[in-house]
Amino acid sequence: MGFCLFNNVAVAAQYALDHHGLERVMIIDYDVHHGNGIQDIFYTDPRVLYFSVHQAPFYPGTGYSEERGEGAGLGTTINVPLPATVGYEIYEPVFRQVMSHAADRFNPQLILVSAGFDAHWNDPLGQMNLSTAGFAQLTKMIIDLAQMLCNGRLVMVQEGGYNLDVMGACVATCINLLLGDDAAVDSLGAGPNAEKEFHLNAEVLVAELRRIHKLTGYRMRNAPKPDIERLRREMKGPDA
Repeated sequence: MGFCLFNNVAVAAQYALDHHGLERVMIIDYDVHHGNGIQDIFYTDPRVLYFSVHQAPFYPGTGYSEERGEGAGLGTTINVPLPATVGYEIYEPVFRQVMSHAADRFNPQLILVSAGFDAHWNDPLGQMNLSTAGFAQLTKMIIDLAQMLCNGRLVMVQEGGYNLDVMGACVATCINLLLGDDAAVDSLGAGPNAEKEFHLNAEVLVAELRRIHKLTGYRMRNAPKPDIERLRREMKGPDA
């Protein structure tokens, strides 16, 4: 079930495990649809951490937060279903406080991204409110995470998206970021202030997700240490 004949990311993850000697692979999926195929393939496999943030209710009707894996794979599936019209104001704390912490705990040797851009506000099928700049910020977070956890081993795979202008802008922006250029290609700008059917409290959502996935109180082991001297100069001035 789904829009694809071949599950490229799942094939890549399995190949990395079988042929490159990897023991832990993380898949990050921000396509507007839940990746039910990826989830089913790795639902009992503890070697693959699957993180999906998606519109719900929406096709294919899976991806509830209670779906966490089974057997040896219990805890290696993380679903974040979000209501329509949600934008970066919710995606950002979910990525920063749930996805990043779960990744740090799992300590992947490779990160794969299901890079679907149908959560863009101008996509004709999805009903979310991300902009190209929002996708750029999420991608920066993933790149930083890959550099911190797995020596920059990151593969982005094109997934959904049904507006060619949106696709062109988002793909070009992600390629720029992967090449080390911060420039976002964004002629569409931010979306209109759509009337929201649900008003989410980001702090409550994050706290609940962290509770479900046993991240409450977890602090990132691999987070860069603060530059004490720089902080001191910023607080007291350059002559401190």
